[in-house]
Amino acid sequence: MKRIYILFVLVFTCMGVFSQANYDAFVGTWVYQKNDTIFKIKLQKGVVKSHGKDKRIGIFGGYYLSVKGIVKENYIKTLPTTWDIYTFAPLCNIYIEAYSTTPNYLGFTFYDQRKLHLNGEGILGGTMDLTASNKLHWKLDEKKGLWYALEGDYAEDMVPAPEEWIPRGFSVPTDVIMTKE
Repeated sequence: MKRIYILFVLVFTCMGVFSQANYDAFVGTWVYQKNDTIFKIKLQKGVVKSHGKDKRIGIFGGYYLSVKGIVKENYIKTLPTTWDIYTFAPLCNIYIEAYSTTPNYLGFTFYDQRKLHLNGEGILGGTMDLTASNKLHWKLDEKKGLWYALEGDYAEDMVPAPEEWIPRGFSVPTDVIMTKE
């Protein structure tokens, strides 16, 4: 029994250490449509640079929303293949920036161009789960995102203004199942 226990511990440890995000499965255009509302995201794999030589693979993309045939948001644009994190993401047409070490799951920062959370700096707390090869569960959690951003340690001159602590909602759907186009 002791050997089986040790074997299980070893297997689960290796699975946790060596698991990787399956970015290729997320790449493409995803669509949610209900009645007269169409919400799309387009994701691509790219290189994220920081501190000179430090690089990692990540996912970035844009979004689109139309209601009753009227385009409300259209931020699906040409994306760079490499993004330096010291360049403000929306200036590079990046409105969704995601990273993960877990297969079939991405945590992401969302740059809502209408609500401009945290002075437009983007809000954490978004998740994307692949429920099937062509199904994606998109979820935005504003309270979690504000907590991540505002409960950190800040220099006194960088503390976000009190109005930034108040949830303001999102301009896009917050909890939907999307289908790959």
